[in-house]
Amino acid sequence: MNTVEINLEQTFAKKLGMRTTAMKLFRDLENETEAILDFKDIEFMSRSFAQEYVFQKHNSKVRIIESNMSDFVKGLLEVVEEDYKETCLS
Repeated sequence: MNTVEINLEQTFAKKLGMRTTAMKLFRDLENETEAILDFKDIEFMSRSFAQEYVFQKHNSKVRIIESNMSDFVKGLLEVVEEDYKETCLS
């Protein structure tokens, strides 16, 4: 199994704000089988980033493992995930 680990703060920034950042993240993972995404030290995530992240995650063949999420990041992704399920999967 081909697994890559990415520290998001080191790769991008402490603040994940742009939709295009999530797109780039998943574009960079295209040839991977599994990815561990380390959210350590991420201070902020915009709803735009979160929406694109959830969309890309659902449409990717890569198995995503998330680690070190703050309560803020985890909460935002849970809200966006619920919205995604209600609007895209119904």
